[in-house]
Amino acid sequence: MKIKLALFFLISLATLTFTYGQTSGLSKLEIPKTAPSGFESVITTKLNKPLQPGAAYEIGFWIFGRQLPDQSYSYPIAVFPSSKTIVNDGISSIVESVQPSPKLEVNPPPSFATRGHFTFIVRPDQVYDHLTVALENDEGKPSPIDFKKDITVIGVFAKPLPSGPKNKSVQFKKAGINKTAIPAKIAERTLIDSKKSYTVSENKIQLGLYDHRRIDNDIVTIYLNGEIAVEHVQLKSKKQFFDLTLQPGENIITLHAENLGEVAPNTAAILIKTETEEFMAVLESDLGQSSYFKILYEK
Repeated sequence: MKIKLALFFLISLATLTFTYGQTSGLSKLEIPKTAPSGFESVITTKLNKPLQPGAAYEIGFWIFGRQLPDQSYSYPIAVFPSSKTIVNDGISSIVESVQPSPKLEVNPPPSFATRGHFTFIVRPDQVYDHLTVALENDEGKPSPIDFKKDITVIGVFAKPLPSGPKNKSVQFKKAGINKTAIPAKIAERTLIDSKKSYTVSENKIQLGLYDHRRIDNDIVTIYLNGEIAVEHVQLKSKKQFFDLTLQPGENIITLHAENLGEVAPNTAAILIKTETEEFMAVLESDLGQSSYFKILYEK
């Protein structure tokens, strides 16, 4: 049985490398560049096409850690775009994680890592031609693993996200904004703020749903301001569009997972379109929690 499980795991890794490596926009792996103080570099990838300021990019990868016989370990994950060197100044303001508090967590056998795939959004402030994946290690004590030898990162990809001429972050401090009360739970699921927020100038929008990576039979329901807006949609590679009407001020879009598909968690790409604007967000939900983002409708 153990041999079969090992073979299955190796075959799965090979499949993931092939699936995600074809349109990665990356040319090669290089010796990891030095991450800022408090971080341990794992890999550095050179981009075929540099990241350009004024655009947004989706960065994703699979990360695995070697299991220790009798010890668990956990390290926060970070992504650093760079050119000649990696610097810490300003990086945190241009890199946003899709998953709240992304961590590599590995437990002793027979358990495995709790999550393998992670996604980040990068909005460059200058031209970057490299990406480094690193783990935060600022506790000042020796690690039970070798970050260069015991951590494996595969399937790295980088792709530009769609953008519109008026796509911008929401500023909620503006006077007179109608804010929506966010409940602690919807349909018995704890709500998790994705920290994503956007502004649109039209109340009629099209919401497009699709599975942005692996097609694994995810089924989702979308809530708009706590009410079902789109129910039981099976995600496909082709976008499925639905008409929604926003209320003035703040609106909450929540992804509710009806299942976990073949690979947990349930991940959906959500495209929001008006006649003049377009933006995309990636949300993840499971059977215990649902993630959401905010849209501000301003005339």
